[in-house]
Amino acid sequence: MEMRIFRSFFFVFLLITVIGTACASRPDVPRDAIRERADKAFDDISDEEGSGKSSLRPSEPTPPRPSKPSPEQNNPKLEVQKGKRPAWIDQPNTQFPISQYLTGVGYGPARKSAEGNAHAEIAKIFSSTIDSRTRTYQGYIQTDVQGKSSTEQTLSMEEITEVSTQKVLSGVRIAAVYEEEGSEPIFYALAVLEREQSAKILEDKIRELDRGIQRLIDKAEGSSDNLSKIKYLKQAIQQFVLREAHDSEFRIVNLAGQGIPSPIYFSDIKNQLESILFRGFFVGVSVSGDRSKDIRDALVEGLNQEGFAVSDDLSRANVLIKGNVAIKPLDKGTPEWKYVEWRTHFELVDKKGGEAVFGSINKNGRQGHITLQQAENRAVGTIRKALTEEIARDVRQYIFFQ
Repeated sequence: MEMRIFRSFFFVFLLITVIGTACASRPDVPRDAIRERADKAFDDISDEEGSGKSSLRPSEPTPPRPSKPSPEQNNPKLEVQKGKRPAWIDQPNTQFPISQYLTGVGYGPARKSAEGNAHAEIAKIFSSTIDSRTRTYQGYIQTDVQGKSSTEQTLSMEEITEVSTQKVLSGVRIAAVYEEEGSEPIFYALAVLEREQSAKILEDKIRELDRGIQRLIDKAEGSSDNLSKIKYLKQAIQQFVLREAHDSEFRIVNLAGQGIPSPIYFSDIKNQLESILFRGFFVGVSVSGDRSKDIRDALVEGLNQEGFAVSDDLSRANVLIKGNVAIKPLDKGTPEWKYVEWRTHFELVDKKGGEAVFGSINKNGRQGHITLQQAENRAVGTIRKALTEEIARDVRQYIFFQ
């Protein structure tokens, strides 16, 4: 049961984001529905660590952004061919055999666009493969936050593709340009990428990432603070996905199609993060003022459904959500319809970090119904909806990007 509840955390807010559930204060969390979503998502996680072969289910590849060739690739000294249509436009070029090169042919109304399109053809080879291999990890690297603290900590799937291909695609060069003359001339360009050189670049990068991932894991294991452990392991997961992207590229440029085995299993990183989130990270909720018990119960239920583990023992809480609620009748009511006005002020406190306040939320509004009691009940529901999402977002942001 503990694993099932934790699994819900990843895909209720990472699709939607990451926090394990334990010691939930309320028994009515919809575990079956959460389990169904979590199991489906976890079925997509890579099983290749033991077999050396990918079992990821490929998804619909995302069309890559057109790559802009560098000034070296737009070599003005390269003579434009004219006359007879060269064979490399329609078939592999013997000068750049497939055993040694990846090639791409592009065309356009101008030389610059033809060269850019040729470059993009090679980029497509990498981006579609990276996308299909890493797409199932996206729930572990994306967090629902408004801001970003750094590129390293908030890599999106699109950024991973772009970052991973940037270095290897810098080796693409334009080897030939042909102009097909006529009333509307068309330019053709041949882009080439040397396999051996690219493989060396990628191998060095993969080895570097492996060392970096191990350093992050060592930092997590050496830290006594759970928030720091979570941060390091989250970064390790992001770097692991980037490593997988580079390994996908390596398999492309390596004629044998083989990658470089990782010395670290993704499941090991995930299990360490799971262990911390499940056993050692708790949220406490303290509410004072009008309808405080009802408001607290509603918030606990909402946070449970968001994947948070809420503890009744505030001394165990890593993060304390404390606030005050005021619900007052309004004079504008009628005998047939009553109104109440509500105001809330909540603070988010790092209990293990010197009682630092890392967020505050102020909300207000009004609700009406045929009786004051029913108007108050409606206000309680509105307060829960208004607060839960924002509280959850701020806590996630603090956990991962402090």
